[in-house]
Amino acid sequence: YRFYAKDMIHPNETAIEYIWEKFRLVWIKDSMDNHMKKVDEIQRGLQHRPFNPDSEAHKNFLTSLRRKITHIQKEYPFMDFKISKA
Repeated sequence: YRFYAKDMIHPNETAIEYIWEKFRLVWIKDSMDNHMKKVDEIQRGLQHRPFNPDSEAHKNFLTSLRRKITHIQKEYPFMDFKISKA
């Protein structure tokens, strides 16, 4: 039962991660793994909600995030990332 959510119908986060890892190992080339990690890091950064959006640390975080987005979009121009104007 370790892979079920509380409703005992849907998979929990652990199950999703486990299945994704198995799928990735079988079907996705190793050469793409690094790119996927970069995209995942960007996605997690975009989902981040700051405690203090006006802080210097958050401004530096956004600058770094924009730099990462620009870098990956040079390689994959079809990728579209949205940064909220928080």
